[in-house]
Amino acid sequence: MAKIRIRGHESFMVREGWLSKGLICVAGDNFLFRNVILAAEKLEIGVNMVKSIRYWMLAFGLMEERKSNGVFLSDLGLKLLKYDCYLEDSFSLWLLHSNIAKNKEKATTWYIFFNKYIINEFSKEQLFLPLKRELITYTENNDFADGSLKSDIDILLNMYSKQGDDDDPEDKNRCPFARLGIIKNEGDAYIRQQPRLNRFNDYVILYELSCEFQDDESGNGAIKESVSIDKIAETAFNIYNLTRVSINTILDRLDNEEYIRVDRTAGLDVIYPLNIKKPLEVIEEYYTNRH
Repeated sequence: MAKIRIRGHESFMVREGWLSKGLICVAGDNFLFRNVILAAEKLEIGVNMVKSIRYWMLAFGLMEERKSNGVFLSDLGLKLLKYDCYLEDSFSLWLLHSNIAKNKEKATTWYIFFNKYIINEFSKEQLFLPLKRELITYTENNDFADGSLKSDIDILLNMYSKQGDDDDPEDKNRCPFARLGIIKNEGDAYIRQQPRLNRFNDYVILYELSCEFQDDESGNGAIKESVSIDKIAETAFNIYNLTRVSINTILDRLDNEEYIRVDRTAGLDVIYPLNIKKPLEVIEEYYTNRH
């Protein structure tokens, strides 16, 4: 059965500034989490929030754990520490969103919601049973509590839909991922929506394409010769709520810039790599060229 993780957040939604504190403090202390009290002092949070920040750093792929309770910034964590430590660029948030949406082992509810439960409008109650049925297929003996899944659902929906109080930067309801605008709350209903395209950079899709091309099954480090438009469109729709029209527009722009070649002739609908770099190199290129 698959490894899963639910309710690792200790019922604390990731707050504005938490990941930045995590990046800075882990970079300065690889044994930050060995002593909870000292970690709380360095992170400037309550002791009961330390486990939550540790979880979010792992779930977003910013940190890796090693022996003896050591923690180290991942390659992505190091890039963000260098270029956008305070997550002021929406590209950084999209990268982190992509990571958690794909993190089946450490953020299982996020993985299921963004990859398996594709519906435009729903309530928390309507969301619970489909997610539970999918989660059961990953576990033995239904080894999780309903309350833990409900807590994950609450945190996930609040994380993407609650804007918080703009006048209070310490407001506990403020979460940077609400700025992505992919889930809207109206009363008891939650609605998936396409993000504002003027805040969605083409490099996000270039990054996803790079990940897809690098995922060659031969194991010899080669990249795939091609990827179907349907494949990347499915990823873009599931994770980013992008319509087929929007993703095709972005692909055409990437084609014009000669990163890829899009072939729609004779019903092929495939994408060929031309000048597409590895995922970390795509990230590096974005941050060094963005100005």
